Amino acid sequence: MAKKNQYPVTRYTGVPVENDGNGGYQLKRDASGAAKIHVWRTGKHTRGKYTGIGQLMLTENNLLVMIVAAEPMAFKDRHQEVPLQRFLTTTATPGLVEQGRTLLEEG
Repeated sequence: MAKKNQYPVTRYTGVPVENDGNGGYQLKRDASGAAKIHVWRTGKHTRGKYTGIGQLMLTENNLLVMIVAAEPMAFKDRHQEVPLQRFLTTTATPGLVEQGRTLLEEG
């Protein structure tokens, strides 16, 4: 593929979140009560701009995710991860970000 068709690719590690009923967010837990870390990447058609840790994004399956880590990724390795749909302008509270970072460090 020609260089002109390449775009910067970043790998984002995130935790799914859901509305907590009070206008905020909480970690989305599975049936066993555990929150899971997942990985996505920017795609050619990803909308919005990444602003930092704690920002929320939507996956292609409309899952709401809080970003807890970001790192550059080689263009040639992009097919190893699923692309995300869009970055949102919303950010999580510092306490929620800390919970997500703790999950990342544990796991």
